[in-house]
Amino acid sequence: MKLKAIFCIGMFALSSFSFSNEKSIEECAKIEDPNLRLKCYDSFFLSSPPQEKKESAPSMEKAENYYKPPPNKITIEPIQSVEPSQELKQAQIKIQETESELKKVKSELKKAQEIEKQLRKEDKDVLGTIVSVRKTGNYKIDITLDNGQVWRSVESVYNRLPVKKSQKVIISKAAISGHILKVTGKKVAIRVRKIS
Repeated sequence: MKLKAIFCIGMFALSSFSFSNEKSIEECAKIEDPNLRLKCYDSFFLSSPPQEKKESAPSMEKAENYYKPPPNKITIEPIQSVEPSQELKQAQIKIQETESELKKVKSELKKAQEIEKQLRKEDKDVLGTIVSVRKTGNYKIDITLDNGQVWRSVESVYNRLPVKKSQKVIISKAAISGHILKVTGKKVAIRVRKIS
């Protein structure tokens, strides 16, 4: 109840203030001269009277703080050539020697990389025919190919031998590590490693 009473009193005070302002606004509207009418409105809406701005040219003292002109005369002195000292000549000779050594090392590196590429190509796939198959004591198989290479199975073979003599095989590099022996024409694949 008290809140309603306070609210009503506040609304009455605000409305009376707005009605009192309407009278002065009506008086400003009756003024015919536009400049005087504008001053009347300004005095009504602004609590303090408007201050007239004094427009003056910016002072040069402040401008000099922000911009400093370049000097009138700019002199450029040419660089005088000086004969290189003995130390500099020796340093240049050492640099040339190291560059020649670097070229030699680079050429040797290229040769080594080419040899490595050739070995990788040779190591890619081995084609051959099985000459002999021998079971070892630890359930592994030794497979001898017609090119003289001997491969041993990584997995143990307990019952029957998956490969036979005179079968054609392809030995290729496995995806992760090691090699895989595949019999051509069949679905036989054994993980192997090279013995000799």
